[in-house]
Amino acid sequence: MLSRVQEMLSRNRGCFFIAVANLTQRRLRLIVALAGTAVPIVLLMMQMAFLSGARIQVTQFYDLFDFDLAIISSDYQFLIESGEMDRVRLTQAAALPEVAETFAIRIASNDWTNLETGRQSTTLTFGLDEAPDFLRDPLLREGMASLRTDRAVLVDEYSAGDFGSLADGTTAGLSGTDVDIAGRFRLGLFFYADGSTIVRNTDFARYERGDPLSIDIGLIRLNERADPAQIAARLAASMPADVRVLTRDALLAQERAFFISTKPIGIMLQISMWIAFLVGSVILLQVISTDIVNRLKEFATLKAMGFVPEFVFGVGLLEALILATGAFLIALVVAMIVLGIVEATTHLPAGITPLLALTTLVIVLVMSVLSAISVVRRIAKADPAELY
Repeated sequence: MLSRVQEMLSRNRGCFFIAVANLTQRRLRLIVALAGTAVPIVLLMMQMAFLSGARIQVTQFYDLFDFDLAIISSDYQFLIESGEMDRVRLTQAAALPEVAETFAIRIASNDWTNLETGRQSTTLTFGLDEAPDFLRDPLLREGMASLRTDRAVLVDEYSAGDFGSLADGTTAGLSGTDVDIAGRFRLGLFFYADGSTIVRNTDFARYERGDPLSIDIGLIRLNERADPAQIAARLAASMPADVRVLTRDALLAQERAFFISTKPIGIMLQISMWIAFLVGSVILLQVISTDIVNRLKEFATLKAMGFVPEFVFGVGLLEALILATGAFLIALVVAMIVLGIVEATTHLPAGITPLLALTTLVIVLVMSVLSAISVVRRIAKADPAELY
């Protein structure tokens, strides 16, 4: 048994050394092959990072709040297409003994005017109830406490540069009304608007005309021993058909699913991932296939020397694995640099994580194995008789 293991290890070392020698014999050609293979891997990694970052970013707003259930309109699609409902739905929910507290959110799309330059930008305006227990984010909790006048607003630190100065006390225009910046928070919903602002619900009507008794989203905190799924089912059964009741996890899952599977940007990112995979596979196939064709006589010589087919096939497979792994390492470095710049500029959480790197490596190895299998038939056709 031991002798067989030693023989297998010796054979694998031989395959590896021959594969490395084949790849490094023409170093310029190897560099070109690595660069060509690394390009689609970089694209694949970036698309996966963008998709992962988008999944996180689309629920970033809800991460600001501590809640167990959400009441939304039956017309709700996603955050900025939420529909409206009567605030009385929260009052109905509060009647349940398991409900500890309720919280209302208003949402509107407005114009933000930089009074120094006169430039206008789009902003999402959120109206929030004054209930600190719902605010998970310390910066937002501190900012809400500073909204002491009906002109005071909070501004997203990650808003576009056209917003102008975001320093406390700066005056700007919100929906044609002068406002004073009283504080900041961090959100970064750049794919919805240029920036976002927060006001108290009592002041929301100054910037958005509509029914003052309407709300867009209702949040519910339950008592510690309450089961969110059970209470959601009970509330849904008691509420009219114009609203839906979701647990926190269900709301976040719906938000991600809509953005990734329905919105064009999510669909485009997924298609781009498949294109990058196919392009990488084709390039790797072409590189390995060319190298195998150029070395058919060498593979035939190995067969003539008595090497078993598994050994000969192993050389071709290892060439593909080594090339793919080398290209992956190059792509990893490049992607980390590019995505670091993207993350610093847009605040999209698109950095390279260990899970993302490992997932990409697995995909690349699968890509290399598929490419090697497709050319192994050429090795099988290498006939020692043709050497003479």
